Amino acid sequence: MRSLLGAAIEEEADVTLVDMEAGIEHLSRSGGTLAYADVLLIVMEPSRKSILTGARTLALAEELGIPRTFGVGNKARLPDDAEFFATVAGEYGVPLAGIVPQDPDVIEADRLGTPLGPDKGAPVRAAVAEIVAFVDEQLVQAG
Repeated sequence: MRSLLGAAIEEEADVTLVDMEAGIEHLSRSGGTLAYADVLLIVMEPSRKSILTGARTLALAEELGIPRTFGVGNKARLPDDAEFFATVAGEYGVPLAGIVPQDPDVIEADRLGTPLGPDKGAPVRAAVAEIVAFVDEQLVQAG
C-alpha cells in the first residue's frame, strides 16, 4: 500500500485523498502507509477519549514527519459539541480544521447502504467545504 500511495502522490496526482481505517498502524516509525502525506486529518468523535486518541495520533504523525496534522470534529450536535471540541482539543493541543455536524440525511444513507443524494446533507457538505478551504489555505501558506 505504501509504495502504491507513494507512486500516486509522486507521479500521478496533485492531490490524493486516502480514507484510512481507524488506528495508528498507518503511522509506524518505519514509514507507515502515511509516510508521504503532506496533511493528516484526524477524525474525532465528540468524546474526551476520542480527542485524547487524536492527540496521541498527532504526536505519532509529528514523529513520522507529517508536516501538517489537524483534528476534525465529527458527528457534532451543535452548538454544545462544537464548544466541547474546541475546549478539549485545545487542552490536548490538537488544532482543529473544522467540525462536521451530525446529520440525519447521512445517518439514513448509511443505514440504507446508499450514497448521500445530491440534495441531501447540506450542513455536512458546507462543513466539509470549509475544512477543504482551511487545508488548502494551510498548503498555500506552506508554499
